[in-house]
Amino acid sequence: MSDAEAWRVAVLDRHTAGTGLFQGARCTFAVANYWTYGYFEPRDHCELPGLLLRTRASAHAPHVFFAPGVEDEPYRYHPSELPAYVSWTVELPPARGVPGRPALVMPCPGPWEIWAEPRRDRVDWHVRAQHRGRQIHRTLSGPLSAEHTVHVEARPTTLRVTVPAGATVEVEHDAYPEPFMVTFGSAAAGGWPVETVYREIAIEEVPYPRADSSLPDGPEDLRAADDAWCFLVNEATPDEPRHSEGDLVVSSDGSLLLVWTDYHAGKGWDDSPARLCARRSTDGGRTWSRKWPVVENEHGTNVMSASLLNLGEELLLVYFDRLPDMPAKGMVARRSGDGGRSWSAAAAITPANGNRHAANNASLRRLADGRIVLATREYVDGVRWPYCLLSDDGGRTWHAGAHVPDPGLPERERRAQNVNEPSVAQLADGRLLMTMRSVSGGQFFACSEDGGQSWSRPVLSPLRGACSPAAIQRIPGTADVLALWTYGLCGRTPLVAAISNDAGRSWRPLKLVEQCRHHGYCYTSITFHRDHVLLTYCHYPELAGLRRFAVEPGYIDLRLTALPVEWFYRAVT
Repeated sequence: MSDAEAWRVAVLDRHTAGTGLFQGARCTFAVANYWTYGYFEPRDHCELPGLLLRTRASAHAPHVFFAPGVEDEPYRYHPSELPAYVSWTVELPPARGVPGRPALVMPCPGPWEIWAEPRRDRVDWHVRAQHRGRQIHRTLSGPLSAEHTVHVEARPTTLRVTVPAGATVEVEHDAYPEPFMVTFGSAAAGGWPVETVYREIAIEEVPYPRADSSLPDGPEDLRAADDAWCFLVNEATPDEPRHSEGDLVVSSDGSLLLVWTDYHAGKGWDDSPARLCARRSTDGGRTWSRKWPVVENEHGTNVMSASLLNLGEELLLVYFDRLPDMPAKGMVARRSGDGGRSWSAAAAITPANGNRHAANNASLRRLADGRIVLATREYVDGVRWPYCLLSDDGGRTWHAGAHVPDPGLPERERRAQNVNEPSVAQLADGRLLMTMRSVSGGQFFACSEDGGQSWSRPVLSPLRGACSPAAIQRIPGTADVLALWTYGLCGRTPLVAAISNDAGRSWRPLKLVEQCRHHGYCYTSITFHRDHVLLTYCHYPELAGLRRFAVEPGYIDLRLTALPVEWFYRAVT
């Protein structure tokens, strides 16, 4: 098995969970003053004004640096995890002829360092390494430009460095200590201040794509007989830069209705202006109608995260909004008796207790006894607590079940995410399985034996990966649960599917729904239609160098993939 396939185990369970995962990082510094990116030293000499990291070294702080991590805890690496591919994009100060090292990158502690020396007509990149008691110093020259991107391939005792315009050098060095972190910053000398602006930083298990790289697209293991299709059902534009958090429902007439969040005012922040829009398909999802608005941004708060359910004579739509009589944002519901062409007035369904309540897209489930369950979370003093909203009268009235018990995470992980953004599936024995994202290594699971009214204590599941929501649903006519999640720690990638027939204790086979490690995927919806599974999910470049256009904080396409149910059972050979 190649290094790229090290993650693929025959059975993913508590013994094999985390196999092949590399604790990498991708940072684009999109959110202003979001210090949970990692470890900053000293913090008062670092700035995160939004879309960049600025490090300012001076006589008071001769070495200022950032190390990727979570909540002031840096990621640490071991030589056994190498090779690693490190890249960074920086703006450099003008040539001033003063001492110091802008764009200083180095493992700490470690055997090498790289920094920039801006000159009048070029930039010199210095590579210095320790090897068998002597110092190796190489210099690479690159052109002056607004931004500079450097790529490094770090192996246990060699370093390969590529600077703009393609100049490359490879040097040998002493072994790394165990463990080490990788730092990005500035160093001052002689009391002169030195400033560096970092636009993005990546530490990855796969190489940064060059311009001539062909990136794999879509699902693996496709065969001609599979009748599969995959495309951008809603493509971002500079005016509408984010299409996200959608859901699909099969209407009573057999057509498909897609409702998603359309960010329509030129920015894609979570709280930017957004509305719900819809498309319809009458050929199983191969082609789609023109879009039309379903819910406008009429109350001064963005409208997002749609979930749909076919109740027979009516469709139920719930989404995240704040009506004028709600004390805080929460979930509201509408009904349609004409297949989604028109909708009733909105009604709040979350408790009016002053706390924020939110559910992800595609979070509605109808249980075998008719109860409707909406996997939700409540923000209490800044901590997120999953629970379920429950309806026993077809979605007309709702009551809240109990929060999941405290999983007992360390305080920094509890404050960062706790367990969050739940998805629920009903098992064959009637119990409910809930999955929740975290910054603690992967998805947490909890079970309910009373229809979502109460839950067992959440525990870390075999579904490992970065902090990204998973989606789970039972496959109709079977006892099997299908899970979609991102099995990786370098970002929300790659998108993986697996099936469990033992209540989530083990999963097989692991299949790549999306092969590219340089795009992110999240907020998946799962819809079973005839003998296919239709998936919608967010699709966006993990690195700015892959973007079609620039927009704050980055664009998101909505992707649709249709695969036969049999594909999810078929092991990769």
